[in-house]
Amino acid sequence: MQEIDRTRRVGELIKRELSDLISSQVHDDRIRSVTITRVSVSRDLKNSTVFFSMLAEPTDKKNIEKVLNKCAGYLRKNLSKRLMMRTTPALSFQYDESIEHGLSLTQLIDSLNVSHDE
Repeated sequence: MQEIDRTRRVGELIKRELSDLISSQVHDDRIRSVTITRVSVSRDLKNSTVFFSMLAEPTDKKNIEKVLNKCAGYLRKNLSKRLMMRTTPALSFQYDESIEHGLSLTQLIDSLNVSHDE
């Protein structure tokens, strides 16, 4: 239980610092609209999956994911300067589909309510 709590805390710390790094240090307009939604850290703290969403067109998500994964080394290096950890987890970026999924479920529920009211 303590180990799970530690990985969750480290994930939250990485999320906060990465959000700040992307907005202040990365000068690529393609990823300015990126929002870090959550970070999942492995139990050994060596790897992390960074989930993101964005305001850009959903068709650009794979392109943005590639750009972020190319920047992963730069971001990890700058993240290591900010974090007081023995090792900084490797970063792997993945588009967070949960927001789109939630939106589609909401629309489905709304459409059922409209047809039920008629």
